[in-house]
Amino acid sequence: MDTDETFPLRDVLDRAADALPPLPDLVPLAVREGRRRRARARFATAATAFGVVTAGALGLTLLPGNGPAPAMPAAPPPSPGVSASPSVSPDASYPPVAVEETPGVPPPDNPDGLPEAERERRAVHQQRVAALLDELLPAKVTEIRPVKDKVSAYRITAGGEPFWMTVSVRRSDDHALDACPNRSDPRIVCETAVFDGDHEAQLLSMTANEPGTSASYVRFPYGGSRVRLSVEPEGVSSPVTPRELFAVVEDPRFLALVKEADARPVEEKLLPPVVGGGTPPP
Repeated sequence: MDTDETFPLRDVLDRAADALPPLPDLVPLAVREGRRRRARARFATAATAFGVVTAGALGLTLLPGNGPAPAMPAAPPPSPGVSASPSVSPDASYPPVAVEETPGVPPPDNPDGLPEAERERRAVHQQRVAALLDELLPAKVTEIRPVKDKVSAYRITAGGEPFWMTVSVRRSDDHALDACPNRSDPRIVCETAVFDGDHEAQLLSMTANEPGTSASYVRFPYGGSRVRLSVEPEGVSSPVTPRELFAVVEDPRFLALVKEADARPVEEKLLPPVVGGGTPPP
């Protein structure tokens, strides 16, 4: 029940509340923290569950790098004429894996003989791509790790199974979008999709490696380069669909990395197909 004494107190409280600033919008902070926790959870899964893995269908052994994971180096400054990309640095570095082409035979260190500064620049590129893949790929992908000294290669895990993923940006003299395969096989699904205003990409799902398993591809020209994202099957079909790969392509931060790699290549130039040598792989 209100009394004569409560009215002055209520009036004072109302005036005090009116003087307070409005409460901040907590939704963006919550979303950002949720993404960070997801990245940390994936990273913890990779750190605790990954030891020595033999990819049976590949016949390759994947080994974690020796010693503690290095801290992610700072991104190098962009070259003149290239705008800095939005921040895509992960909360923690993504430890690379080394691939043994012959089980039991460690791969050579720095097989391409790159200067250390260039090698580090490519490693930074891989880390930034891995960070975006961690955020943008569906939650069924529980681990993402760059392959050491193979700048376009990543090892992802889904459903407890390892798969090879490629994210490649290679300079090319051919700037036309590839035509969809002219085949009647119902296991080949091909379509085009538009992104970034007026750019077109080809989305392709087709049998690869062995009968009954399919790979997913997205490929498109951008600037002076050919860009390809793919996930290959390993005993079972790719867990990531072409549409899910295309969701990565649509993110402006990914396109910023593509533009940087187009201006300052991290891979060798794509050679034209050999006449009479058959159709190159997607």
